[in-house]
Amino acid sequence: MLQILRRKAQSPLIQIIVVVIALVFIFWGVGTNIGRSNQSAIVVNGEEISFQQFQQAYDRAYKQLGNQFGGNVPKGLAESFGLKQQVINQLIQTALLRQGAAAMGIVVSADEIRSIIETMPQFQEQGAFSLERYKAILAANKMAPTKFEQSMRFDHLSEAAVRQIGNFGTVTTDYEIQDIYSQLNEKIAVKYARISPADYIDKVAVDDAGLTAWYETVKEKYKTEPQLRLKYLTFTFAEVGNKVTIDQPKIEEYYKNNSDTFKVPEQRHARHILLQAGENDSPEVHQEKAAKAAEVLKLLKKGGDFIALARKYSDDPSKNNGGDLGFFPAGQMDPAFDEAVFALQPGAISDVVETRFGYHIIRLEEIKPAATRTLADATEQITRTLQRSEAESLAFQVANEAYEGIISAGSLDKYSEGHPEVAVQQTDFFTKSNPPAALKNDPQFLEKTFALNKGELSSLIKGQSGYLIVFAEDKKEPEIPDLAAVRTTLDKDFRKMKSRELAETVAKDVLSSVKAGKTFDSVAAEKGLTVKESGLLGQDAAKGKSDFPAALLQSAFLLSAASPLPEAPGLAGEDFYVYMFLTRETPKMPENADEVKKYRDNLQRFKQQQLLAAWLRHLEISAKISKHKSL
Repeated sequence: MLQILRRKAQSPLIQIIVVVIALVFIFWGVGTNIGRSNQSAIVVNGEEISFQQFQQAYDRAYKQLGNQFGGNVPKGLAESFGLKQQVINQLIQTALLRQGAAAMGIVVSADEIRSIIETMPQFQEQGAFSLERYKAILAANKMAPTKFEQSMRFDHLSEAAVRQIGNFGTVTTDYEIQDIYSQLNEKIAVKYARISPADYIDKVAVDDAGLTAWYETVKEKYKTEPQLRLKYLTFTFAEVGNKVTIDQPKIEEYYKNNSDTFKVPEQRHARHILLQAGENDSPEVHQEKAAKAAEVLKLLKKGGDFIALARKYSDDPSKNNGGDLGFFPAGQMDPAFDEAVFALQPGAISDVVETRFGYHIIRLEEIKPAATRTLADATEQITRTLQRSEAESLAFQVANEAYEGIISAGSLDKYSEGHPEVAVQQTDFFTKSNPPAALKNDPQFLEKTFALNKGELSSLIKGQSGYLIVFAEDKKEPEIPDLAAVRTTLDKDFRKMKSRELAETVAKDVLSSVKAGKTFDSVAAEKGLTVKESGLLGQDAAKGKSDFPAALLQSAFLLSAASPLPEAPGLAGEDFYVYMFLTRETPKMPENADEVKKYRDNLQRFKQQQLLAAWLRHLEISAKISKHKSL
């Protein structure tokens, strides 16, 4: 979306819009009352949402979150994102959309529902709708066609509401489009000077009295970490699992019951040439890269060597390997790239394919058909899986027996005397930031261990890797060290702090002097600073075009000829900047039909979303909503 809209997307209004759109496209179909349980999870103006519906919506959201992170997400992590509350909010707002649609007299006709059903792939055979398949699937799910179509009509009310409300926000003026284009594409130039603390470190005077006084104010920061000295026993799943023997019948049974696990999807081996142009690059960059891609494609069609051209023209790191991407299954690449690759035959070269990364030319090298791993190939993996499964329960039994034995013996030492086969580990003093290997790789072990006091025996600790029993022989609590013990670090930190203060003072002096009427160049010369000019910069100025920090661009764009200086020096990283407005360039929008249409469409979509969000907020304020206490 347009960058100006991106900035506004942080507002509560746009956050509501995002939720609304997610409702329509992600949680479609979860609002129906069909199949309601005796108890309701949520009630919205009398419309009940069952626990089954809530769980279905939660499972979908949880799966989607997992996909975003490339796999399964622990439940604890999911809840740290507030996933449950998000699902509750989405279900409520979907219900409000339906109710609002019904109140406006919006109706989803039988013809619309019939058309939707006929396009659903699960009801098709050989690309065409099959009435027999439709009835068979519904029968298998114990649902009559009339009941299914009723639920479809009910659920599609929300989409109808989105469309109808959006129709009221369709007017965009040429003035609005020009204004947005100007804001997005205007450029400014500034004059600036960088004041780095590193240039003032040598000017910092350090004496014992000053250092001692400063240490008194910051000594808590230099407090030592707590330290432990331990004796412990580990019962890891890996150690216990290695002792578990898995017989062949179990392996064969697992293979048979989990056959889908061993299916390997079709994979394709491809090379590509990428002319890189991202979302933040200008239209000029995109035009240049697209044209270059077209030129390279012509060379290939004339018999050019793909590998040699990839090495010469590609902007992707794979250029060093002639653009080789190796084998990959469907769904792993950008959707447009994926679609192009899986439409090719070996040896064929695609047309120019545009993705969010730029412009690609693809050659398919080889197709590896879908297959199922043989039992022989999968035996090692199955063995490890079954060993781990059995080891989890066995490790607990072994660890629990040892723990009961320690309690009966009265101490870990006495227990080990009677069980010489038990390997008791012992440590010197260590800190949490530098633990022994057995604890380092298991955060739960480490946390529970450092919660112990001197002379305390832990309970049976379960971690990610197994079980642990710990006896804290000794513990050193955190303490503030003598100044002499941290003198070297303290001296370095003191100089850094003082040099920063000096740099900030210089930056403020420069700014105040220029505001008082002196010229920027003369004041900078007095302070020994180098003055630079940024040249014209856009709001998304690419790094490397100017030394002026991108972090200060937003505040720089607030300057003008009438107000050429910022209120205070800018800070980027460790360095201070004083800068002054020079000029502004506001371009006129080109008379390009495609360009104008893009801006008009984006602005229209934004207006529609604003209107929809406001309407939804009104419904929510006046709604009567209750949740089950378990939620």
